[in-house]
Amino acid sequence: QARELGYFSAGQADLVMLCMRLALVDALFAQEKPFVILDDPFVNLDCEKTEAALHFLEEIGKEYQVIYFTCHESRAM
Repeated sequence: QARELGYFSAGQADLVMLCMRLALVDALFAQEKPFVILDDPFVNLDCEKTEAALHFLEEIGKEYQVIYFTCHESRAM
């Protein structure tokens, strides 16, 4: 069922926006793979979701060069 972005928690909204950005990268760069810069994108996630999000970064790191900034040890890779 379709939902407005405001329906979701801040963490879920952040994940939706990250997925939208990565989909845009895929659409714009069909021939080449650019690097992706992420500046603490998981600040609104709880510990369980942060762990899954970091695993997600490992997976996209197989296809893209990912530059990941964070200011908290719990979100470090």
